[in-house]
Amino acid sequence: MPPSYTDDQIVYAVRDGLIIPAQLDRMAQGMIDLVNKTRAAMSIDNYRFDVDAHDEVAHQAAIESIVMLKNDDAILPLNADPVANPSATPQKIAVIGEFARTPRYQGGGSSHITPTKMTSFLDTLAERGIKADFAPGFTLDLEPADPALESEAVETAKNADVVLMFLGLPEAAESEGFDRDTLDMPAKQIALLEQVAAANQNVVVVLSNGSVASVAPWAKNAKGILESCLLGQAGGPALADVIFGQVSPSGKLAQSIPLDISDDPSTLNWPGEEGHVDYGEGVFVGYRYYDTYGKVVDYPFGYGLSYATFEIADVAAAKTGANTATVTATVTNTSDVDAAETVQVYVAPGKADVARPKHELKGFTKVFLKAGESKTVTIDLDERAFAYWSEKYNDWHVEAGEYAIEVGVSSRDIADTVAVALDGDGKTQPLTEWSTYGEWEADPFGAKIVAAVAAAGEAGELTKLPDNAMMRMFLNPMPINSLPTLLGEGGKKIAQFMVDEYAKLAK
Repeated sequence: MPPSYTDDQIVYAVRDGLIIPAQLDRMAQGMIDLVNKTRAAMSIDNYRFDVDAHDEVAHQAAIESIVMLKNDDAILPLNADPVANPSATPQKIAVIGEFARTPRYQGGGSSHITPTKMTSFLDTLAERGIKADFAPGFTLDLEPADPALESEAVETAKNADVVLMFLGLPEAAESEGFDRDTLDMPAKQIALLEQVAAANQNVVVVLSNGSVASVAPWAKNAKGILESCLLGQAGGPALADVIFGQVSPSGKLAQSIPLDISDDPSTLNWPGEEGHVDYGEGVFVGYRYYDTYGKVVDYPFGYGLSYATFEIADVAAAKTGANTATVTATVTNTSDVDAAETVQVYVAPGKADVARPKHELKGFTKVFLKAGESKTVTIDLDERAFAYWSEKYNDWHVEAGEYAIEVGVSSRDIADTVAVALDGDGKTQPLTEWSTYGEWEADPFGAKIVAAVAAAGEAGELTKLPDNAMMRMFLNPMPINSLPTLLGEGGKKIAQFMVDEYAKLAK
């Protein structure tokens, strides 16, 4: 949700005598770099790129982007493709939804591009000789429902074995130029889905949307759900490949799907006030918030079903440096379907000096396995995988201690957890009378001095610090120059002793 910045909040850059926002400067530089990369090819006389080869790249990217959210009763894949299933009796299919004919393949505003080719799902059916009855059902806008279109769609659904309903967010519902105030899809589409499901219980919903849309309110009306987002120019063939079983879906959610927009932590500060929006959630964005605070979601980050089944075993983590590690796991395709699975590695910090999420995705790899095949995957974790940004050090910081390494297939489907102990980066800051007692204890030199204070207390040379849980609660967050508040003159002598000893050790 983009905030409204005032001039004193924008970082500016100077380029060729012009003062422009730094973000625009970076975008402009990126475009210049892209032009420079293509300059060599574009300098060749009569240069033409291979349109079909580029379209195939778009096709493969779209295939791997499709996320299957639901597949009750194994309703997918369908057997209507004579090429994929030549011996099967074709199912009678109804295709409902204008998105099947007029795909929403890209975002709005400045993201608009002109594709070299555009193949809709209906175009693909025609090219592959797959028969289906089509009804648009609704218009791609936010206008009220058209009863005639709805009636046609319901009648079309009645005569089919399976209904493919193409639903989603029209361009008018989301844009870079305004914020959404709901996660719901247009009411007329949900109403149509309810009518169609009442006429035919075998419904598969194919979603087209540039940002997350609520699924829970209508999911009961669909046996299958495919989240296709915005698939680009070759989305039609990609969807057909998945729907008719030529490939197994292997996409994973890059965003949690919450049950309600109010569950998102950003809603506490949105839409802001008096021209300002605070990013008050800090690092607790998306799954980092939902998982840390145990919030129920509809579908978690990293989720995605397959026509195959997989097993992850033999998870291990080995330290490769002071603050680096490598993770290995064996992945087995336990089904009779060739397919790909994405192994995800999350790092969960132990006790930390700052607020950190329960875990964070720090590595992943997609592995393709034939039916029954096993492979060992390796994911390296560098120092940044364990670090957090420290305001105190104005740098990335790795704390010493034990970190949990979680390996799974979504942020909430963890197959196994192992541990690795890191040395930490050894970063310290000079200790002063304003440093807290806890900071003195945590510092290599400070810890020695704290021990010396305890020894001097036992010897009667300094006031003995009370050693109980209640006193520790007061001491740890307290700057040592506040010790006189608790211990009077004795506290003052302790603080001075600590500062003097530190000056000797830190030389």
